[in-house]
Amino acid sequence: MRFVNNSKFALPPFILYFCLAPLATAARQTQQSPITAPAAPFQFAFSGNVAQVPVEISDHLVLVPIRVNGARPSWFLLDTTRPTSSLDDVRAVALGLLSHGSAGSKVLSNAVLDFPSLKISIPSLALDSLGDLSSRVGRAIQGILGADVLSHFIVVISYDRQTLQFYDPKSFQYKGAGIKLKMQLLNGVPAFDVKFNVRHRGTLHGLFSIATAQAEAVQFYSSFAAAHKFSELGQKMILFSPLDSPGDFDDHLGRIDSVQFGKITLQDPFAIFPGKSEHASAQPSSSGIAGAIGGEILDRFTVVLDSPDQSVIFEPNPHFNDLFVSDMSGLVLVATPPDFRAFGVSRVIEKSPAELAGIAVGDMLEKIDGNPASDYSLGDLRALFRQDGTEHTLTVLRNGKHLQFTLKLKPLI
Repeated sequence: MRFVNNSKFALPPFILYFCLAPLATAARQTQQSPITAPAAPFQFAFSGNVAQVPVEISDHLVLVPIRVNGARPSWFLLDTTRPTSSLDDVRAVALGLLSHGSAGSKVLSNAVLDFPSLKISIPSLALDSLGDLSSRVGRAIQGILGADVLSHFIVVISYDRQTLQFYDPKSFQYKGAGIKLKMQLLNGVPAFDVKFNVRHRGTLHGLFSIATAQAEAVQFYSSFAAAHKFSELGQKMILFSPLDSPGDFDDHLGRIDSVQFGKITLQDPFAIFPGKSEHASAQPSSSGIAGAIGGEILDRFTVVLDSPDQSVIFEPNPHFNDLFVSDMSGLVLVATPPDFRAFGVSRVIEKSPAELAGIAVGDMLEKIDGNPASDYSLGDLRALFRQDGTEHTLTVLRNGKHLQFTLKLKPLI
């Protein structure tokens, strides 16, 4: 892949930021309100036209270090479906960004977002509460980077090199071998045409959003699922348990035969099939978007989002042919702040190895295979529990008692 930079100035070495307190499934709900904020003024360093930012990839999600108004760096979740960017309200207080008497404010006015080699000014930065999201991902998510910023640039997401690049649209030229596809902006959300092969339904297609803040490969929205009677598929699925839903959630996780966009075809990805109940993860049906393509697919590529040209480019990386593998334990874990190295059992999937072993909601993990749970990150545990045929001994704390269980992992779908 080659990107042509027309600036006569070389890009300076980028700076790796570190955070003092280093983040639902990530925020899965596509925001449908239009972007009304004026264009964000931006300034590249050294009269350049490109900035490269080091990022971290956590469970298929992109975390970006950003300084707000010159304060210490905060970790922002890259969310292409969010119309506006936001900062965690607790983080704003900790950074001293709110003046005395403004703790109840909903926005931070005239904010400056500082990236390596790039400063972006926006009229307002929303204040939000992101604690639940952080616990679900096992990292501190202290902000959301949304379309009010992203839409003014050519954005290049390199998942394998863990970099995010911002290009001035006036100077960008792509010279690589990726697949370029037409992209639409529906209420500010980037979407493109995707084909699917679904068992018992044949080939289907629709407009699907590019959802960088969705970890799962594919999500179908309610209207599309109802139109194709997905509730009658009869294939093997497991209950999908988003943390932001009440107790009556009934989404399910299953597989589809293939997903195709342009000349690219991926086999046997996982997909979220919506249930019939109304809950927080339900998607509006009036947007024209049939679903979302998330991180389990996106991180197999370098993704070029060209909002001004309304196009997207997918360039496969070395992970393109990786198998789609999901959790094989049946444990839904949450991590506890501030260091996110203590893990509680939030849910247990029915008939899973975890349920068969006797693990229960509310158990706290103490040891994994004899090692302290604090030696692991939530990402480490998820990777460990995706290994087919392995056994793991878990020691948990329940009502003051130390209990030991053996998990024998096997595919749930």
